[in-house]
Amino acid sequence: MDAVTDTFNELLMAQQPIFDRHKSLFGYELLFRGDHEGEALFQNPEVATSQVLVNLCMGISTLNAQLRQPFFVNMTTELVLSDAFFPISPDTVYIEILEDQQITPDFIAAVKRWHEHGFRFVLDDYQYSESYQPLLPFMSMVKIDVLATNPLSIRPEIERLQALGLALVAEKIEDQDMFSCCVELGFDYFQGYFLSRPEVIKGKRVAADSQSALRLLNALQDVEVSIDDISELVAQTPALSFQMLRLLNSPVVGLAKAVASIKEAITYLGLVQLKRWSMLITLSSNNNGDPESVSRLLARARCCELLAKRSGRVNAEEAFTVGMMSGMDTVLQVPMLELLKQVTLSDGLQDAILKYSGDIGKVLYSVECVEQGRLEKLERFPEPLRVSINACYFESLAWAKEVIQVLQK
Repeated sequence: MDAVTDTFNELLMAQQPIFDRHKSLFGYELLFRGDHEGEALFQNPEVATSQVLVNLCMGISTLNAQLRQPFFVNMTTELVLSDAFFPISPDTVYIEILEDQQITPDFIAAVKRWHEHGFRFVLDDYQYSESYQPLLPFMSMVKIDVLATNPLSIRPEIERLQALGLALVAEKIEDQDMFSCCVELGFDYFQGYFLSRPEVIKGKRVAADSQSALRLLNALQDVEVSIDDISELVAQTPALSFQMLRLLNSPVVGLAKAVASIKEAITYLGLVQLKRWSMLITLSSNNNGDPESVSRLLARARCCELLAKRSGRVNAEEAFTVGMMSGMDTVLQVPMLELLKQVTLSDGLQDAILKYSGDIGKVLYSVECVEQGRLEKLERFPEPLRVSINACYFESLAWAKEVIQVLQK
């Protein structure tokens, strides 16, 4: 197995295709997978859904092209009410309301509000209960489990839903006879083992440690917080920094803008969107990376930033981002070329990382020389520059140590 394939070997989720009447692919339902490929085993449905969304938008996978199809995601009442999952573009998602949710006036009001913002909802495993009736005006589709209930026995109910203009999805189709029956009854979309079993998606999870994600969420509660404050906080955690850059190039956020710094990425996302994503990250995060490698990377990024400021001709924010990204492959254990495919850094910054090109590339090269103790390289620099590099690096080591201590509290 080659290095890249071996790297992308963690379970991210599963996806089960949904087809139209002509058996052409319409979209995918995204399914949680923990440590077991064949089934979804979880205790907390909010955490499971959050993990699916975070893996989709921030994980590293070679299947991004596939994931650009419309997708269906299960949502619990708590997530619908929490406002956490709506950084996603409404054009890319169908939100499935599970059959066991408690339908309250607050829940109906939340669905109505997000429907007005362009989000599309699906009633999953419809139970023909009166409690669901207030939701129907805000639904785009209704899913019916045709394995549990023969659709011929509920023809009047199917016709009533069709009269309301709702698209119908027949799920758990097991054979050709049932598919043909559902086509004849006027179902619009189809899902089940007869058509396709769930497909496992593997890749590389990128999880910020829970304390950092929670600290970000807490900071975002302050109405006076600024982009600069949040950028500084995000920059102190390598995995969180990568997640923000990755979001811009994710299949569901829909921005896909080349950026030159972490601050620019946060500016594009906006504090409201960032707050929503931080909720999901907090729900789904776990500790990632050993403190020593994280501290070393922070020191490198900080030293690049300080040297850029001293030079007066290099953008300090861009230098910090280059320093941070230059060692992200080691922290996340993903090849650099694969990492850079997942984010939208400008060509100039990518060349600085890969080829030490331009003024920022020279700054990065000098920092790596002192970091790695390459004395023969350092001796080629003018003495004032050597003194400046060493001073900045020792200052950066102290700063990184302080940041790690704060993050571990």
